[in-house]
This record gives sequence, structure tokens and C-alpha cells, in this order.
Amino acid sequence: MNLRLEKFSSMVKKQLAQILLDYQNPGASVSVNSIKISPDLKIAHAYIAVWGSDAEGAFANIEHHHGEISKELASKLKSKNSPSIKFHLDTGQTEAEKIQELLK
Repeated sequence: MNLRLEKFSSMVKKQLAQILLDYQNPGASVSVNSIKISPDLKIAHAYIAVWGSDAEGAFANIEHHHGEISKELASKLKSKNSPSIKFHLDTGQTEAEKIQELLK
């Protein structure tokens, strides 16, 4: 990944993490694990980890408010164009915790 993409994805990740704090469900915690941006900066794939008692509900809430989150992100980014965000549920950490528990 070139320096331009790295800087832009880091900026998107930081701003998106701040925005998602407002869309967390009670009893759930949301984290932005990684952002993958297309070379033309038009599409950003956001990999979101959700923990807590209502993990599926929290991710559904984020997808439901997709438009509002995109608008907020566009207003916070200091760039000419804002990427279209695609949210993906990142289950890698939960899978690792399950494996760790089985190994005990």
C-alpha cells in the first residue's frame, strides 16, 4: 500500500472510530479493526469488531444508520471526496477467544 493510501485509511479509521461511539448499543462495544480503501479512494471497507451481550444488534444498528455515519464521516474528513463505506463484521477476535477457551 502506498503512503497516500496508508495516511488516508488511518484518517478514515480514526474518524470512523469516533463516530461509531455515538452508535453503540448499551451492553455492546464497537471497535474499528481495519480499513481497506480502494486505490481510487472511492470505496472503504470497514472491518468492525463488536463485543457484548447484543453484538448482532449493535452491528445491525450500525448498518441501519449507514447513511448518517457516512454523512458524518464526509463532514469530518478533510478531503475533496469521501469514500463509500461498506461495513463488514470482523469475527477474528471472537474466534481467537473461542479457540483460546477450548485450549484451556
